Amino acid sequence: MKRLVVFWLLLLLLISPVLNARGQDDMGASQDSVPAPPAGAIIGDFILVRPFALIATAIGVVLTVACLPVSVPSGSTGVVAQKLVAEPFNFTFTRPLGYFPTDAAIWP
Repeated sequence: MKRLVVFWLLLLLLISPVLNARGQDDMGASQDSVPAPPAGAIIGDFILVRPFALIATAIGVVLTVACLPVSVPSGSTGVVAQKLVAEPFNFTFTRPLGYFPTDAAIWP
C-alpha cells in the first residue's frame, strides 16, 4: 500500500507541470477556425494512435523516474520531464482528435 501511495505521489509530481500547461492555449488557432478532419483520421487516431501515445506517456514517466539520479544533480529534471512526459501527454490528451502535428493550421 505504501508503494502505491509513493507511486501516485511521484506521478502527480511529474505530471503537475503538464496539468498547469494544459490550461494555456498552445495551438495558436481557435477551434472554430480549424476545418474538421476526415472521419478516417478521427477513427484511426482514436483506435491506433492514442493507445500507443498513452503507452509512450507511461513509458516516459517510468524513464523520467529512472533518470532522476542523473538529472537532479545536473539540473536537467525539467527538460527531461518536458521531453519524456509533457510532450507525449500533450500529444495524447490535448491534441484535437484526428489532427496530427503535421497539420500546420493548428499545431505550431
